[in-house]
Amino acid sequence: MTIAARPWLDEIQAYRPGTRSASADGSMASNESPLGASPKLGDSIAKALAGVHRYPDPLADELRSQLAGLHGVHPEQILIGNGSDELIFLLSTTFLAQGGHAVCADPAYQIDRIGALSVNATITQVPLRDWKHDLAAMAALRADIAYIVNPHNPTGTTRSRAEIDTFTAESPAHLVVVDEAYIDFTTDPEALTAIPLVAGGRVAVLRTFSKIHGLAGLRVGYLVADSAIIAAIRKVRAPFSVGSLAQAAALAALADTGHREAVREHTLRLRGQLVDLLACHGLHAVESEANFVLLPVPDENAFVAGLRTHGVSVRPGSALGAPGTVRISVPTEAGLELLRSALHHTHPANHRETANHR
Repeated sequence: MTIAARPWLDEIQAYRPGTRSASADGSMASNESPLGASPKLGDSIAKALAGVHRYPDPLADELRSQLAGLHGVHPEQILIGNGSDELIFLLSTTFLAQGGHAVCADPAYQIDRIGALSVNATITQVPLRDWKHDLAAMAALRADIAYIVNPHNPTGTTRSRAEIDTFTAESPAHLVVVDEAYIDFTTDPEALTAIPLVAGGRVAVLRTFSKIHGLAGLRVGYLVADSAIIAAIRKVRAPFSVGSLAQAAALAALADTGHREAVREHTLRLRGQLVDLLACHGLHAVESEANFVLLPVPDENAFVAGLRTHGVSVRPGSALGAPGTVRISVPTEAGLELLRSALHHTHPANHRETANHR
């Protein structure tokens, strides 16, 4: 290579996505929707196909309008992105580039860290306390952006809206970015969401269509923030980053509230069964409010390899900044049975544990 990458990129380890198994039911490494996308998306996407020779609506105005009504904000307070990851990179470019400072949890959501380092910013990671964000320690640090992933990835733990409100009041950070990718899988999303705090001007909230709506392959996310923050980010945003088909699918997904509730119900029910299954094998997961659980294990590599041999893929914690753990996505019903069989071979059930969890 005749050109050298910028020296600060040496600090970045490339993102390592989850590995698929031979079957969709056995793929539990990437927190994808176990029920897929709404079956009602097909007609909307087919209709949008007729216009794919045209550039998409640059700001996805119809989708912004629908989301503004849903969240009780003005459309100018919403920016649609090519997944929430694009919006994290745009936040980094706009507010952290060339010497900015971000603070986040340790382990971090990896894109928060990569986004900051990619623009030559400094990022300080604050270790979790009891698997949760240590907001008091984070509030002691000056920063341009403070990232709170709520529920946290990869642990699935949460902090309350009141705790985030207190953090915002006490922290010297100029902007508090709350990533709510997994909020629909909490027991009370409306009580937890930080969107009501956006009105104060110092809080921004990230959401995604990849999880509850099952649109991971189409890449749609959005940011809710003060209109001045949105206007600043728009200066560096690619004008057509969200395609016509993705916009049409997102609108159809929003309209299908029944499918969204079915995914939520399935996830909460199967998450409980997943935790119980693991406990029957002497494996105790971190209490999660997301569509996955984090599981401390004695030998991470052996655990991942053992399940892979039996058709189940899970995410090694070392790829997520949490060595000594694995992250397991809430599966389909069939996937839970695959995992049950795999654990039977790799981690024979402790009969005493089994009796205690009947």
